[in-house]
Amino acid sequence: MEGYMERIQWLKKIIEKSQYMVGLMGVKISSQCGCTNYRDEEDSYDIESKYGYSPDEIFSASFYNVRPAQFYEFYKRDMISNLGEISPGLMALQKLEEQGKLKSIITRDIFSLARRAGCKNVYELHGSVFDNRCPHCGRKYQIDYIQNFRGVPKCEKCGVMLRPGVSLVGEMVDNSLLTRAATEVQKADTLLVMGCSLKSSLVNTFIHDFNGEKLVLLNSEEHFADKKADLVIYGKPMDIMKDLVV
Repeated sequence: MEGYMERIQWLKKIIEKSQYMVGLMGVKISSQCGCTNYRDEEDSYDIESKYGYSPDEIFSASFYNVRPAQFYEFYKRDMISNLGEISPGLMALQKLEEQGKLKSIITRDIFSLARRAGCKNVYELHGSVFDNRCPHCGRKYQIDYIQNFRGVPKCEKCGVMLRPGVSLVGEMVDNSLLTRAATEVQKADTLLVMGCSLKSSLVNTFIHDFNGEKLVLLNSEEHFADKKADLVIYGKPMDIMKDLVV
């Protein structure tokens, strides 16, 4: 079996030959960059211990509507207090996009890591903590307004409670956004999966749209479905990307 650097070289050749590479970026990337991931077992336990509710309960649309003070206490203290660091691996993705190799990134990340790294064509399926608005007048607010507001953030114009620009548990993802992302996968000759298994909900949503030549997986954990990939490299995906582009 090839060693790590041999697999890096193999991936380089795949990228060189690719005419339309699309990346699927899993939520583990957020955790590895320092963001709070309420789906992570350790973060989930900490949140439930602190607030007395499971993350799925507290980060839900119903909780936001019924218990806004508790929702925003959690959101400000535990979600947007850890926005993560833009790693060299994320900058490597931006470089590949700049070179015309990486055509788009599709992600469930809500911290806009790829966008903050400079990537332009990013499909943020669950929205972004950096996009906030008033549900009444539509006025937009920066994240620092939410972070610094004492209590429940309200619109300066309407006095209405502001809405985080993310999909909460129990809400549907924008169907038009899903359709555009699926079209990207349909055009791809190479699908680069980073930070999730091939059985994750992100991959399951789009894998049936992929009819390309190479399926590449970069993930820190092994999974029985890995054999479906043409190339698998184990390790932290952003560390792998850094080694790839250096």
